[in-house]
Amino acid sequence: MRPSNSLFCMQSVAVLLASAALCVPNALAQNNEPPPTGAILDLTGQSVNHGAAVAESVNFTAALTNTDITFAFREDPAFISFSDVSLTNVSTGSSTNLILNGNFALGSGQNATDWTYANVYGAIAGGEVSSDCGGGLATCWYDGAVQAYDAIDQFVSTIVGDNYLLSFVYSDNSGLTTFSAQSTNGEPGTAGNGIDILSYAQAGLPAAGGTTPEPDSIWLMGTGVLLLSAAFYYKHNHGFGENS
Repeated sequence: MRPSNSLFCMQSVAVLLASAALCVPNALAQNNEPPPTGAILDLTGQSVNHGAAVAESVNFTAALTNTDITFAFREDPAFISFSDVSLTNVSTGSSTNLILNGNFALGSGQNATDWTYANVYGAIAGGEVSSDCGGGLATCWYDGAVQAYDAIDQFVSTIVGDNYLLSFVYSDNSGLTTFSAQSTNGEPGTAGNGIDILSYAQAGLPAAGGTTPEPDSIWLMGTGVLLLSAAFYYKHNHGFGENS
């Protein structure tokens, strides 16, 4: 009997992973990257919300006249819907939102208007602008970065010494229950359960939290990309860990 497409895909990914374990045992260990350092908000340890979008917020005191507001994401098994980003000056009592395109209604793909996309580790299933969002959101940044973090940022004029409130809403479509900065089982591809959202307010993009992958050869790099690409295909077409 000919196997189904789904079964064939699962077998193909399994064969690729097994081959890698025999040939390049250290290649994918580099993909379970920790988050960038210096976050003002890290959801690690909190419960993951899967229903209607919920709000998260953090206060910080501006140390710069031009602050880079950055968000970093990872979601090994599924996807995060992220939207309604807001930054207000608490010290002046202003209700003006200093963030532009906070609901990601403008732009397409990884080019969200007023935002810059960064993918230091080359994570598969990186974020993009979407109208196919969870949590009742009309538009969002839809991110499923696998085994490493990607990020979006924009610079905002701030007053040194003033207190600011940074907020956003999110919903997640995996079956995970707790935010975790890294995969807790250390497995490659989308088998891990790392999921996190972090916020930063610095002079620029935050420093990487781990070592940027430096494979011993181009062939080694290609093998890792091949494996993650296979996992990415399966994640998008068969929903690793997603709720049905």
